[in-house]
Amino acid sequence: MTVLIADDHIIFREGLAALLNNMPHVSRVLQAGNGQEAVAIVRDEKIDVVLMDIEMPVMNGMEATRIIKEQKDIHTAVVALTMFNRMPDVIGLYDLGIDGYLLKDSSVNEVAKALQFVSEGKEYYCDAVKELLFKALLKRQKDKIHSPESVLTERETEVLRLICEQCSTEEIAAKLFLSPLTVNNHRRSILSKTKSKNVAGMVLYALEHDIFKLSS
Repeated sequence: MTVLIADDHIIFREGLAALLNNMPHVSRVLQAGNGQEAVAIVRDEKIDVVLMDIEMPVMNGMEATRIIKEQKDIHTAVVALTMFNRMPDVIGLYDLGIDGYLLKDSSVNEVAKALQFVSEGKEYYCDAVKELLFKALLKRQKDKIHSPESVLTERETEVLRLICEQCSTEEIAAKLFLSPLTVNNHRRSILSKTKSKNVAGMVLYALEHDIFKLSS
């Protein structure tokens, strides 16, 4: 496989290149000093895997990964290889479709294992990052479950906004092209789902969940 190392530290980059060149499944190693160079090389060469640092001059690894992953005609795996296991970096790169995440204190064997995994179309995250990613995705799922969008339907949210604007049942029905009976059914559903006792409770819920904002 052909591997591209994108890192602005020359000594690290050349040392890693020497190690990779001794791996039996690595046929060629290229180097880039920043994200912009990495993107250009990926466009010009057939690169199987990029080992991407995050913090680099000119263009960082996050932006370079985004550009590479957006190219529909390029099928290059990208593995972060960085000193940092910060939550925003981990989840940000995950959302961009990165194929793996390694820390720079990883062993040579783990780097070789990650390269093998991603070359086979699998993902590889080192243990420390895997735990962070799991927690982030779990939190995201919980937030989604408890978000107002998952509690109220789109139509109920529209009705609630109009209630907050002090529209009557008849006015809401006219605005949304519904019958007053349907609007009242939505009102009862909103009361139940938001665990509100009255209109004031529904308005408070709307304000707390940014469904409705008071005009300044």
